[in-house]
Amino acid sequence: MMNKLLPVILLLLMAVPGFAQQGNDSLIYNLPTINNKLVYTDSIIVQGRDSIMLDSTAKKWFNSYYADHQPDTIQGKNIKSSVVAQGILLYNVTPGLISIPFYAVVSVQINCRNNGYTYKMFNIHFRPKNGVVNAIGYQNDPDYLIKLYKQKHIGLITSMNINRGMIRNYRAAMNSAVQASIAALNKAMTN
Repeated sequence: MMNKLLPVILLLLMAVPGFAQQGNDSLIYNLPTINNKLVYTDSIIVQGRDSIMLDSTAKKWFNSYYADHQPDTIQGKNIKSSVVAQGILLYNVTPGLISIPFYAVVSVQINCRNNGYTYKMFNIHFRPKNGVVNAIGYQNDPDYLIKLYKQKHIGLITSMNINRGMIRNYRAAMNSAVQASIAALNKAMTN
């Protein structure tokens, strides 16, 4: 009898932390989304700066902040912006006791005008820097992870690979890296 109850008790113990976090996690539930896609965007006023000066500053900031970058081909070639590119952020995730280096590919669009600019950081995908860790089959789409986190039940098969705590760790680290990028942009544009 005890052999039959043990698996049920273990499943219940694994499910309780997932239910406790659901709906209460402001990081996941307050992420900036548009049409269920993760999009960081804002318009900033910078008095006394013309569009040419802001354009030059935005390009210089992007090229220095993102060590690796390339043109953003996802949006098409008809976008007119100061910066339309993809950059790579490097940050660490600590899902347990070890810190794992990750890459995040971020599409960045900056539109400059007199006395202000608008930025948009979107189409974000991330993966472990280590090829062996990456080959395990890691899910790299934050939009999927947010959707999975918000589900009432993740499912037994899925929860064997990833749980809500892991999703939160991945998202928190990536969110911090993107927020640091935005803070650096805002500082560069206003100084």
